[in-house]
Amino acid sequence: MNHVKPLQIAKDRNPLVKIVENQWKRPSQILRKYLTQITGAEFETLNVVTVNPQIIFAKKDYGSSGFGYRICDKDLFIEAGNEQAAVYAVYDFLERIIGCRYYTSEEEYVPKDANLTVCFEDYSFTPILEYRENYYRDYQNKEFAEKHKMAPAEKHEGWGFWCHSFETLVSPDEYFDTHPEYFSLYQGERVGKNAQLCLSNPEVFDILVKNLRKHMEKHPEAKYWSVSQNDNDAYCHCEKCMAMNEEDSSPMGSVLRFVNKVAKQFPDKTISTLAYWYTRKAPKVTRAENNVHIMLCNIEANRGMPIETDPRSAESKQELLDWKELCGNVFLWDYCIQFRNLVSPFPNLRVLGPNIRFFVENNVRSLFSQSNREIGGEFSALRGYLISKLMWDPYCDEKAVMQDFLNGYYKQAAPYIAQYIDIMHDALEASGGELNIFGGPLDCCKTYFTKELFRQYMELFDQAEYAVANDAEALFRVKTARMPVYYAALCLNYGTKEELLEMLSRFASQARKIGLEKVEEWKITTDQFVTDTVARLAEA
Repeated sequence: MNHVKPLQIAKDRNPLVKIVENQWKRPSQILRKYLTQITGAEFETLNVVTVNPQIIFAKKDYGSSGFGYRICDKDLFIEAGNEQAAVYAVYDFLERIIGCRYYTSEEEYVPKDANLTVCFEDYSFTPILEYRENYYRDYQNKEFAEKHKMAPAEKHEGWGFWCHSFETLVSPDEYFDTHPEYFSLYQGERVGKNAQLCLSNPEVFDILVKNLRKHMEKHPEAKYWSVSQNDNDAYCHCEKCMAMNEEDSSPMGSVLRFVNKVAKQFPDKTISTLAYWYTRKAPKVTRAENNVHIMLCNIEANRGMPIETDPRSAESKQELLDWKELCGNVFLWDYCIQFRNLVSPFPNLRVLGPNIRFFVENNVRSLFSQSNREIGGEFSALRGYLISKLMWDPYCDEKAVMQDFLNGYYKQAAPYIAQYIDIMHDALEASGGELNIFGGPLDCCKTYFTKELFRQYMELFDQAEYAVANDAEALFRVKTARMPVYYAALCLNYGTKEELLEMLSRFASQARKIGLEKVEEWKITTDQFVTDTVARLAEA
């Protein structure tokens, strides 16, 4: 073990070090801002090394987003291969060494220490996942995403097209009336809207390449370009397309052959395509070109048990194993919430770690977690935090990460929230672990949300609220965490009419305070849910 001398950064609110940015202005300014918040001292940033103790930003290659930091004599070195990685290094240093915590885009913990001293062994880390995106609403905030070393959600930085691009590249509005043969032969007729392209038609290839090149010229900085199916299953059944599919024993046959041809036209770009819905099954014969990127979507997997060991997810497991053998560039599109009921209890926290470890152990190097793009949702802060930590380091101790979050975020209520989580997950596992991303309260009324368990959950939240009754911030967070219990109980009519109306009133009140707009992706608003529930209870 190295014997590292402590480095004192401030004394009595006075700076004892200078920050040498070496042309990396943004990470140095972030570090300066937080050190000032922590110590009360005003730090100076320089472009040149001095004889004074320093925090020095230095260039060293740790991969695209890896970094290291170390103490050498009287200086602290923060090393990375580029400015973005240096930003990650700063946030990581502040978190691991000093104790900052980034709970949500608006809620974080920054310790106060006017005499800040640090002492640590040399540290470096290069993540397994080269691309990491967490789709929770909070991570649309670039600064917050960076704090967790994530790509900003929905911005898809580095991408030209993200997915479902056939319709953009060969528009039915422009071509279908004059060239219906460019589009799917489906159920005996050519279909333009809500269908796919006829991928065996050479004119379709020429038009798509021409239009793709135009888009690339407008965005030369983008490395990834999706050439992928529209969001429907009406693929072409013409004789030539079906012959390719039959040879490959998968509708992916015609898609991947087409995409491979496109990729050869753009050797300096990565051409991405979806393995989704009818194209999830890997082709028997066709192999992806080196610059083709497969975006595999595991939408059908059960979420109550790890994909690797759950017989119900055997198909999703095998799809990844097959693509692993056929393509060295697998992007995994994972699904981590209940989309049909965004606020309903969804006990999948224990499977996040095993699933992500299974992914990376089978050549997944890019991971997109489709979570909740709406405001709020069941345990949105906790689940988003845990997903981010696991994406960065799949082998972190997720139990310790979650407990640390609970202690910091819910404070004195943490033991009761932890018990609620454990009871619900234990009940799910004891029942067989069935958890559907398009399910809801009716699916769990005999498993993890029985009437008896509901009463236990209510008692635990009563205790949690009492524990933080004098802490307005923590109490607000506990009341938000309780909303899913009210929501499920209202859906299942757990209580008398008066009890249900009281729960609805509390649910609606907290929903207004947090800005909860929807209880279902795309469709049902919170106002509609409240109005419909009032009407239903009035008729009871």
